[in-house]
Amino acid sequence: MFDRWLIAGAAPAIEAALGSIGPARGGAIAVAGDARLARALARGGRPVTLTAAAPRDARKAGPAVTLADNLGDRTFAVVVGCGAGERDDWEDVVGGWSRAVVDGGGLVLVDRIPAIELSRRALCLGLSALEQRVAGRWIVTSGLVSDL
Repeated sequence: MFDRWLIAGAAPAIEAALGSIGPARGGAIAVAGDARLARALARGGRPVTLTAAAPRDARKAGPAVTLADNLGDRTFAVVVGCGAGERDDWEDVVGGWSRAVVDGGGLVLVDRIPAIELSRRALCLGLSALEQRVAGRWIVTSGLVSDL
């Protein structure tokens, strides 16, 4: 229970990842699954959209965050996805996040699985220019999406 609450503490590492992704500057950001993280990222004045959050949790996002039922294809400069590592269908979930990013945009994965496994998964899905940061127990892996 507290694990999801503490993910907002990863916001500085995510901000650093966003700074290294060129197209992310000034572009729309989607956060998949964590309202507190969406609220923390929206404090920087960026347009943030929250998706895949439980209705009860969506209220925690605050008024600066836009809510969406799903992510459209190629509509966001960056998608920040949380917690796909514990899912059996991680490939489909992360693939959907990747499809929502414009060509040359960024995908930021926030998870607690081992860093080497998160890197492997990101590379298997075709991300390039990978970077990893550690924020407490969270691993923040960012990469660029190429529409080949």
